[in-house]
Amino acid sequence: MLEAGFNSLSQFLSEFVKSLLSLVKVVIRGRHKAQLPARQLPICSVLGNGPSLNESLAEHFDFIRQTEIVCVNNFAHADIFHRLRPQNYVISDPNYFVFTKQTTDRDDIRQTLSVFLERVDWPMLLYVPHFAKGSYLLGQIERGNPQIKVVYFNYTVVSGFQWLTYWLYANGFGMPQAQTVIIAALTLMINRQFETIYLFGADTSWHEQIRLTDQNQLLIKQIHFYDKPKDVTHQPVYSDKHRQRTFSMASQFLSLHKVFRGYEVIRTYADHRGVTILNASAKSYIDAFDRTQIKHSVASK
Repeated sequence: MLEAGFNSLSQFLSEFVKSLLSLVKVVIRGRHKAQLPARQLPICSVLGNGPSLNESLAEHFDFIRQTEIVCVNNFAHADIFHRLRPQNYVISDPNYFVFTKQTTDRDDIRQTLSVFLERVDWPMLLYVPHFAKGSYLLGQIERGNPQIKVVYFNYTVVSGFQWLTYWLYANGFGMPQAQTVIIAALTLMINRQFETIYLFGADTSWHEQIRLTDQNQLLIKQIHFYDKPKDVTHQPVYSDKHRQRTFSMASQFLSLHKVFRGYEVIRTYADHRGVTILNASAKSYIDAFDRTQIKHSVASK
């Protein structure tokens, strides 16, 4: 009895402290409350950039096109981007927002920017964290393509009592920890109150590509659906700016834990908001969402 009571008290105090810290962060950043647009359709498809997306696009292109589409990060590199004409695009990688004209080592960001400026000829919402405001990338987009409207969201990580965190999520004051851009995208689409969110290309299989050299250097091969596999090799994952040490195996798996835990948080929040998330990825290690196979069109659903 005493041990159970002590554990309950410890858990309460832990949640209380986390809630208090979250509220302090919200007070500091409260002026950055997210204002999200209304949904256009009742169903959306969130497209991750995992290799399995090629199979999903080949088999379910027509289904995906009938939903409101959400793409992320470097999806614009794919030829199919222009055929899909997504209504929504989410970028949360901080590297995009420190990128400048003088940056020499991020050709991928330069390519994404070029596509946005030269090829997007349809209305598209670009969701970015509020700290990106004033960045070179957004300045180029806002001046260079009136078809793209920037929507800012508040990436303040909050935790604590569930009733409090859900209220902060729903009102745009905070988010779960978004270890991947997909977690941010799902949070935004839940808050736009879609009835059903289909998830494609969420392989989450990075652990399959981890290697360790004889010198204990951690290497990872990151393959996206738009890559040519022969052009992708294992690369060291450095933990310092001088590129002398790589991350440890423990830190890498801790990062993966945060990814999968984030999906569990999203699942319970979606249930709370009455939103169904279905994992339709051809390959996926995510177990937080019910799996589904697409066997119908949206019209016949």
